[in-house]
Amino acid sequence: MSDDMYEVAFSGEIAEGADIEQVKQAVAKLFKADEAKLEQLFSGKRIVIKKNINLVTAQKYQTALNNARALCEIKNLSAVAAVEEVEIKAPEAEPAAPPPAAVKRDPVIDENIPPAPNTDPLHIDASSIEDLEVSVAPVGSDLQDEIREVEPLEADLEGLSMAPVGSDLGVEKEETPPPVPDTSGLSLADS
Repeated sequence: MSDDMYEVAFSGEIAEGADIEQVKQAVAKLFKADEAKLEQLFSGKRIVIKKNINLVTAQKYQTALNNARALCEIKNLSAVAAVEEVEIKAPEAEPAAPPPAAVKRDPVIDENIPPAPNTDPLHIDASSIEDLEVSVAPVGSDLQDEIREVEPLEADLEGLSMAPVGSDLGVEKEETPPPVPDTSGLSLADS
């Protein structure tokens, strides 16, 4: 598993064809946000919803927001930090053009992944998103909550029998021999 850290950010964008009021209501329910927090989220500014989380958690935030028709962005903070660290260590003797390794680049992000909101000022954590409420069962636990008894099937098997082990269960067809050709019109000639 990767140790990369991610952030989820939101810029107020919604899915194409979605009703803004319905999206706001869904996001308000999702984050238990009041009107002031909603105005901040939908202001058009990039707001970080949650940062320093693993990719699985970031994708769960994204799924929850996408279900609400709000488009969020997942950004790899580890990749950005690595680029910034390279920039800090870069020699300053060549101010004309930075070396290629020092050019700050955003990590490649799937275009289908929307931007995301900032949770720190909103006091939102993973437990407030329904899709993130998960737990891991202890080793050896029975993962099935309930075992239902199935009633036996009532079937009439009176006319059935079992073939002995190794039997060929295919039905062999008797081959009909081809008809005997009519040779009555043939004769043998003397040479």
